[in-house]
Amino acid sequence: MEQRASAFHPEAAKRFDQIAGDILQTVQAFGSVEPPQTPTPPIELFPSAIIAPEDIVSASRFIKHVNNMGEQDAVRWLSGNMWVGWDGTAFQRIKEITIAMARSAFKGQVSMEFLLDEVCLWLSETLERKRADPLSAYVARRCEEEIKDYEIWIPLFQTYASSDFNIGNVYFRTISTAIMEEYWNRGREKIGNHPAAEAALNKMRSKLQGTLAACSHVRAEQRKAAETARSLAENATALLRFLSPANFDSRLVCYCTLSGSEQLGSGTELFMRDGIIAGISRHVRDQRNADWLIDKSLEQMPGTLKALDSLASNTSTALRRSLYDAMILHSRQSQAIEPSDKLVFALVALESILLRDTTEPIQENLGLRMAFLTGRSIQECKEIVRNVKDAYNARSAFVHHGQKTSQIEALNQFLVSAWRTFARMLDIVDQYQTKAAFHGWLEDLKMSVP
Repeated sequence: MEQRASAFHPEAAKRFDQIAGDILQTVQAFGSVEPPQTPTPPIELFPSAIIAPEDIVSASRFIKHVNNMGEQDAVRWLSGNMWVGWDGTAFQRIKEITIAMARSAFKGQVSMEFLLDEVCLWLSETLERKRADPLSAYVARRCEEEIKDYEIWIPLFQTYASSDFNIGNVYFRTISTAIMEEYWNRGREKIGNHPAAEAALNKMRSKLQGTLAACSHVRAEQRKAAETARSLAENATALLRFLSPANFDSRLVCYCTLSGSEQLGSGTELFMRDGIIAGISRHVRDQRNADWLIDKSLEQMPGTLKALDSLASNTSTALRRSLYDAMILHSRQSQAIEPSDKLVFALVALESILLRDTTEPIQENLGLRMAFLTGRSIQECKEIVRNVKDAYNARSAFVHHGQKTSQIEALNQFLVSAWRTFARMLDIVDQYQTKAAFHGWLEDLKMSVP
């Protein structure tokens, strides 16, 4: 039997209904409907398609105004021939009651956008005498109606694997030929003989078929379910990038990310002759490194995927949580294009897990602890310490003076050491419960060195 979401506490519901009654009294009129005017476009734009009224599936009755920060600060709707609604302080009270409702019940299961829309709908229909139920009862019912179980697949950009695998509560699956074939046939039946729509279907199929998707099961309202699924997919994909060759070479970039979030640089140049376009050149900056078949990385790093899955599946200890956060941060260096940016992300991630606090001397302690974790000889430990100092000096030159690093080989050596440090921490993370205990062990190692 499906479990119903919990409703509001009686006292909270009573308070919400009282506030809603006060808000109803503050509705404002913004003038009558003006005859439509055809504005003169400031620039000459070429429309790629014409949207007819029958092409619009649905539209909100509300006009939402946003400020320069992208935050909604007013809502209006057409009642008869008059624009009415709330703005300024009056609208702020609507946002406040929405936030309070989100905190009171259905935590993590409904989006703020959904709740705000429903509160505004209740207010407008109550004013127009279309309903007489309390706000709390209406919102609780709508949330219960919309909270459902969803299986959501989020495609990754040009990332491939020959077998399925999991990282925590996200499972990675290939968007197979059979899946896309069924979707294509169903879409073909709907569009009929429409060449443009069929071309769009083919383009979508070409983009998705064979790629890897980050998949999850989420119980929530639809917009919140999508938001949650994307958050889960982003973190799992960040850990997946730990397997990328871009972790070891500052000249490489890993484009493994949620489809649509990739930052694959492209360019367009118009070659002009006598005032006319003689030719148009389009290019992608780094297409040679855009595709990633994970299989080779899995062969070269046996056990690493299992360790990543274990870390993502269990963050029950303080050290596990700290390592998880540090590795999410470290993953950003594999996506960075500029070597100096890679250096900064890698150093910050290492500092977050290897330093006790902000008062410690960074260069000395960071290098020593990396050496103790990964060095296999005294000479190798000395080289790691020296390389970390060089890396930190390069980081300081970039952060404080804007000087980009040119020591590519030294940077690559540091990136390898950083990766090995995190790999070593994946191996020992269960030996200690807290960062303090882990640092205590490192200090014991330091004192044991003759």
